[in-house]
Amino acid sequence: MSKRTLRTGDRQLIRDINISLVVNSIRHYGPISRVDIARRTGLGRSTVSDIVGLLLKEEFVTETGSGHPNASTPVVGRPPVMLEFKPRSRFVVAVKLAPASVTAAVTDLDAEVIGSVERSIGIRLSEGAVRQQISETVYEALSCCGLSMDKVIGVGVAMPGIVDSRTGVSISPRFFPWQNLPLRSLLEEEFGVPVFIDNDANAAALAEKLKGYGRQTSDFVCVTVGIGIGAGIIIDNKLYRGSMAGAGEIGHITIQEDGPECTCGNRGCLELFASDDAIVREMKRIVESGCNSLVTRIAAEQNREIDRAIVACAAKEGDEAAFSVVRQAGEHIGVGLGTLVNILNPEMIVVAGEAVADFGSLLLDPIRDSICQRSMGVLARRLEIVESRLGAQIWIVGAASLVLDDFFGAPIYERPGYAAAVSIPDLMQS
Repeated sequence: MSKRTLRTGDRQLIRDINISLVVNSIRHYGPISRVDIARRTGLGRSTVSDIVGLLLKEEFVTETGSGHPNASTPVVGRPPVMLEFKPRSRFVVAVKLAPASVTAAVTDLDAEVIGSVERSIGIRLSEGAVRQQISETVYEALSCCGLSMDKVIGVGVAMPGIVDSRTGVSISPRFFPWQNLPLRSLLEEEFGVPVFIDNDANAAALAEKLKGYGRQTSDFVCVTVGIGIGAGIIIDNKLYRGSMAGAGEIGHITIQEDGPECTCGNRGCLELFASDDAIVREMKRIVESGCNSLVTRIAAEQNREIDRAIVACAAKEGDEAAFSVVRQAGEHIGVGLGTLVNILNPEMIVVAGEAVADFGSLLLDPIRDSICQRSMGVLARRLEIVESRLGAQIWIVGAASLVLDDFFGAPIYERPGYAAAVSIPDLMQS
């Protein structure tokens, strides 16, 4: 995986950094006065005033009238004019690519969703069809929001499998038939704006960092449970991707040495015992053995095959067989996460994904119990395990975060390879 290259120090770099400091001060602390921006950033008042003028011109900020500065600032003369960030000055398109669907949402610069569209796709979406499916869904989402691409700063794509976020290549997508697909290049050619692509669990971790429990936590793991099982790892407030972008593939931790063969080529992987398919497969086995379970009645009433939602419904109604299946899956997940706790020693584990939304505490409680049993006691006692509050929006917020992290990040790195890379300093060059 390629490393990021620091920009050479010059006057333009200093200017770009100053713009970034001012913008982020207004974003995080607004309404705020020019005087307090200067105090927070250490910049001269004239520098701050010049940058604020440019931001007002580009409509990233607005003057909200007179106010009072922070209590630490003595009040002398007229109250200062306050500045506030305008999150709807530009927009982001966030895409979640799943095995059977693609979702595109338009968000503002605070990752608040304005509108979204979801489309079903073929279970084995081909390399040739992926660009068309994503682009059609994106354009439909923009149309529903009454927007065009000229107000969009970038497109973020969260997808399963191993993704090289620096090159934008989908290396091994897990549920799709292609390998080493240059998806970013394809989509940048289509949209004409920067495209950022990453593994969906990584995106979920960034969502938690932006809007969830991770806001107050510097070291945590976001675990996603559903069709697959993955993890996004935040260390010292930064996403850790690994040398080949494969960090966090906990679904392929071995929990049974002589277990069945996994699609990854290994045996006894966690996903074989605790993913959606594993839960449904075990539930069907129990029902077919003659067990009198609510699952059978619910499936018949709804005239559909047993799936995760039916198992969840039966378990919540007190069905012992369904409850046992869910608890067993949670215990298996805890085994894998116990290993992760012993290696990384995070402050917190945030559990997210479709299965967690369906099962809630029925899955979370055995995960907690199993982690406590399988990790070192001193580490487990200081570990917090919580369910994400972001729900189904975690994927969209995460995909938007891929764009926003780059757009508002300190402009200290070279940005090779982006067909139309843009940031606030870029927009203010004129």
